[in-house]
Amino acid sequence: MARRIGTGPVFAQEWRAASRNWQGYALRSLVVSLLLLGLSGAWLGNLDGKGEPTVQQMAEVGRAFYAVTTLILLGLVGLAAPAAAAGAICLDKARGNLILLFATDLTDAEIVLGKLAARLAPVIGLILCSAPVLALATLLGGVDPALPAGAMLVCLACGVFGCTLALTLSIWGRKTHEVLLATYAFGIGYLLAAPIWMAVSMNLPGWARPGWLPGYLALFPYNPIFLVLGPLGAPSALVPVGLGAQARFCALGLVTSTLLAAVATWRIRAVVVRQAGRGEATRPTFRRNRLGRLSPSLDANPVLWREWHRRRPSAWSLVVWGLFGALSTAFSLWAIVDALRGDGELGAVLAGLQVSAGLLLLSIPAATSLAEERQRGSLDILLTTPLSTRSIVLGKWWGAFRGVLPLAIWPMLITSALATRTGFAPGPVLIGALIIAYGAALTSLGLAMATWLPRMGRAVGLTAGLYLAVLIGAVPLAMTLFGEGPDAIGPGVAAASPFWGVGFSSAVFGGVASRNDVGGQAAWVAFWIVVYGLVASGLLLATLATFNRCLGRMDERRGPFTRRPSASSTNPPAPGDSGAVPGRRPPRA
Repeated sequence: MARRIGTGPVFAQEWRAASRNWQGYALRSLVVSLLLLGLSGAWLGNLDGKGEPTVQQMAEVGRAFYAVTTLILLGLVGLAAPAAAAGAICLDKARGNLILLFATDLTDAEIVLGKLAARLAPVIGLILCSAPVLALATLLGGVDPALPAGAMLVCLACGVFGCTLALTLSIWGRKTHEVLLATYAFGIGYLLAAPIWMAVSMNLPGWARPGWLPGYLALFPYNPIFLVLGPLGAPSALVPVGLGAQARFCALGLVTSTLLAAVATWRIRAVVVRQAGRGEATRPTFRRNRLGRLSPSLDANPVLWREWHRRRPSAWSLVVWGLFGALSTAFSLWAIVDALRGDGELGAVLAGLQVSAGLLLLSIPAATSLAEERQRGSLDILLTTPLSTRSIVLGKWWGAFRGVLPLAIWPMLITSALATRTGFAPGPVLIGALIIAYGAALTSLGLAMATWLPRMGRAVGLTAGLYLAVLIGAVPLAMTLFGEGPDAIGPGVAAASPFWGVGFSSAVFGGVASRNDVGGQAAWVAFWIVVYGLVASGLLLATLATFNRCLGRMDERRGPFTRRPSASSTNPPAPGDSGAVPGRRPPRA
């Protein structure tokens, strides 16, 4: 076996295929546009437009621009990196290409590192193209030149670790959406670990707090959001965050990624060969006497029936959603008891966090329900059936939307407990309808992205990225453009964000918010229910209109004057008969 020097043929092939697609360049342009939009929002929010801006005002603009752009970049990198690498191994295992690679003289390190490097290159390019925009904050004042450099190090560590973790999990995972679900769940848990530990440790009694436990702020120096925003004003109990802490975090992330890559290289051949020998596990179908009433009818919608039985939860999905359900139940019960005792601020925040995290996890099946079958080739079989395009699209939509309804249960119960203070009975119903509207729009967006974009990683990344942009960007943009005073409409417009829409509205309905305009906030909630319902309907209609053209299916619609072939037209013409039909041009020879 000849020893090769360099990245290897796997990286060359993967990178050549990725560099020819225009979507990667469009994504970089979109990221830079979002950063410049953040600069515009920071400029409009901190300058009143009267006279020449002072040095202090320019410094406030620079600090606000740094905070907004780093959060946008960190969120997009955290979503795009796992989406780019989650299908690196799963797709090749499903197609059988990985077994063929094992038969060549390629080493396991060349296969793993080649695929990892090909996925890391666009992510690193995304970070580097944002560096000049981040440097603009230093020209406005108020931001040390070391802050953008430290933020780039933190984003680099998150991008490399996200790619490596997703690729490592894809060795054991069989489907891409399972790998993405596990990776995003780990990321959400990692980000929430510091505030959860702070809340738990501060409420522990003295006898249950041994001396060896870390302090309530011990996990914040390892939180990427705190590391990029900490230099603007960290708590006094923490060590000041600077370039050294950010460099240590980057080094820790790179070392952890190296260990994960080593584990992937060590186990890839044994795990993939064992899975290929076993085949995909099958599960028995639903029993009619128990769950028959919960299963959709095969005659009414065969695609929904297929989605219901095909996409039953795997072991990975059960672990992720089971852990999410257990944590949501425990903290929701705590929030309900706290609200009934008279303090409801914690319940409103928990309701917003629960909906935000749940919708992010639900964005994965919304985009992968169609994209996985499209890449595996099984969608071609479905398209050759006599099923109409409408039944296929609606079946996929309902199959992904069914997970939204359980997500609304605990926020509605928390709002019910909060509404006992004000007596506003429609509050829980409005919150439940708002969550359903959010989920419907996200489901339609994921299905549209999977239809319009051939690559599953980009469809998932763009779906989750747009959701995150609305989740984070709607609040500061609304407060900047429409104000946040007692008579301003900024808090109502900010309800476009699921976190603010559920959390702040629950607090208003419970009388624990800074402003208690219950009727006005209810009107804004109803407004956003209608808006998101229209967005969901519009995206679904656009998907129906472009589904056949994007997937290469013949349109089943017939023209108004097209005649169906009769029985006589199927028989050969009699001798001497030309076979012409009155009113129709005779066929050419």
